[in-house]
Amino acid sequence: MKFSKCIVVIVLAFLPGISQAQQQVNLRGTWELVSQKIDGKNFPYSGRQIKLLTSSHYAWVRQDKKQVEELLAKGTPHDSIMAYQDAYGAGTYKVSGDTYTETSEFFYAPQYIGTSIAFRFKLENGLWYISGHEWSFKNGRKVRGVLLEQVWKRID
Repeated sequence: MKFSKCIVVIVLAFLPGISQAQQQVNLRGTWELVSQKIDGKNFPYSGRQIKLLTSSHYAWVRQDKKQVEELLAKGTPHDSIMAYQDAYGAGTYKVSGDTYTETSEFFYAPQYIGTSIAFRFKLENGLWYISGHEWSFKNGRKVRGVLLEQVWKRID
């Protein structure tokens, strides 16, 4: 009985340290996408993409100003509508150790709503490196996983 009480006391003594270690990872703020790879190949993007994180939620948006201007210059109703259909996503996130997991509640491609993606991450010199597998879809069905690697820079 004394041995089990001793174990409980030791475990309880370490819990604040574990909790503090998790709290030291502060992702809250505004981040801008610096670079990305898909399946190990550079995947250049045009425009600007930012991600906002609170203590429990995230939202990201991407817009390509040049593309918007080109579409609007065409002047057709279809092109005007397409100019404002940029990429976005939002939902909740959790951090556990070196894993950051997003669960989509809003997404410009509806097949991703309700899905989660777990990223391994590290913070280094104001940069946030994430790497995880997400699904690509065809006709509403998951067809294959792709490795997404991104580098974000804190801008606030």
